[in-house]
Amino acid sequence: MADDHTGDIETGDTESADQSVQSLLGVEQEDVLLIDIGGRELLIRASDVSEIIRPMPVTQVPMGPEHMLGLANVRGQIVCMIDASKVMDLPAISAVSTTHTRFLLLRHAKMHVGIWVDKVLALYRVNSDQIPEASHVDASEPSCGSMQIDDKRYDIFNHAGLFQ
Repeated sequence: MADDHTGDIETGDTESADQSVQSLLGVEQEDVLLIDIGGRELLIRASDVSEIIRPMPVTQVPMGPEHMLGLANVRGQIVCMIDASKVMDLPAISAVSTTHTRFLLLRHAKMHVGIWVDKVLALYRVNSDQIPEASHVDASEPSCGSMQIDDKRYDIFNHAGLFQ
């Protein structure tokens, strides 16, 4: 099933000498993905993503909500595919799938849900304490804070807003 995975994600080397020392001292680290939704670059915790797959056919649901792209059959599991830009204040996703388009299947205790992303750009390893917690964030807000990686500040995708 290697065809389902993204393959060529750039891995950013964010581990400086200080971070190497912190790793040795037991500072927790976490992976974050840099994604593109409608031209806006956002970070999402890799632990919030169960799988990254190439787009597949989705079956539209008659009279379904506007943000629902449809249902996808992922190896026998029915997954509700969501257009995050219609739930949150994000730019519209590309209307046409490209070679870079991916479905991110998100981890959730009760639902099987995925989002359309225009690109998965990179994977970074960061100190866990750099990632702000999503508490006290309006569910309609697309980000739950921001963090700096390689001299650029990125918003962190508030995927919890999809489940409200």
